[in-house]
Amino acid sequence: MPLYQYLLRRVIFAIPLVLGITVVAFLIANAIPADPINANLPQSALNNEQLVAAFREKWGLDQPLHVQYLTYLGNLLQGDMGVSIRTNQPVLDDIRQFLPATIELATTAIVVGLLLGVSFGVVSAVWRNSPLDYLVRVFALIGVSFPVFLLALIGLSVLHAQLGWVAGPGRLDFLVQRPPHVTGLYTLDSLLAGQWGTFRNAAYHLVLPSLVLGLYVSGIIARITRSSLLEVLNSDFVRTARAKGQREFFVIMRHGLSNALIPVVTLLGVLYGNLLAGAVLTEAILAWPGIGRYAYRASTSQDFPAIMGVSMLIALIYVIANFIVDLMYFFIDPRIRYA
Repeated sequence: MPLYQYLLRRVIFAIPLVLGITVVAFLIANAIPADPINANLPQSALNNEQLVAAFREKWGLDQPLHVQYLTYLGNLLQGDMGVSIRTNQPVLDDIRQFLPATIELATTAIVVGLLLGVSFGVVSAVWRNSPLDYLVRVFALIGVSFPVFLLALIGLSVLHAQLGWVAGPGRLDFLVQRPPHVTGLYTLDSLLAGQWGTFRNAAYHLVLPSLVLGLYVSGIIARITRSSLLEVLNSDFVRTARAKGQREFFVIMRHGLSNALIPVVTLLGVLYGNLLAGAVLTEAILAWPGIGRYAYRASTSQDFPAIMGVSMLIALIYVIANFIVDLMYFFIDPRIRYA
């Protein structure tokens, strides 16, 4: 199958998916049994019918549900996500402000999880049924089943407050100057500006949240890597490579791991989307000013434009991440190219 045809099919499949996501997200946001008027107007203004009516008219709450959706969809197609009720700023501007922090955290966490997960998975598969294997399997089970927010609380209490091994909440220390805004990623922007002290401080603050999220990801990757590598190591082509006298390390890394990582690559898009969408409590506990913290504040104040904007953003991230994974899968798996 040619590359352009493969990509075209993925794009065509993504269009109804994104449209369906807008419908589901809009219905869920409006099905919440709460009134944004009570959450955003002061108590003294709730008894004023004119102020309440003006608020409903301003935010389109006086329109039927289908009219509200069609209006939102029309604005969305023009790149307009509406205005946040809480911040009174365009939702797109708020997302541009908070998203880089989450991208920086999620990217670091996925790298940490990938390194730990693949390494532990290989060790567990190579030394199957050994004490190392049982230890890795317990680690993977804890990483998958242990609540992420509880890991954040434990890390903040033990590693920061008691031992002082990691930095506290936030992206930078209070007195550290922020780097000039280029990408919004403090580590990258500080490197571009040559601010090495800021880079070290930003990297230091990344350690705890990236470890918390990375442990969750590494547990999943370790289990997938182990099961996939065990299956590959029992394949005929691996036995043939061993029969030819190739070294065991070369057999495992060249023939075994390169084929065992195909399911891991397929899973990366979902895991990366999970990190971006599921870091809400972690960001709230560690005072990380990312999109998860923004979504939490929007939900508590019934800020429907912001809730819809974050929902669409997360959905688009999932679609884009899986599109990139499909593209990688096209190059690493010959069965796709010759299907």
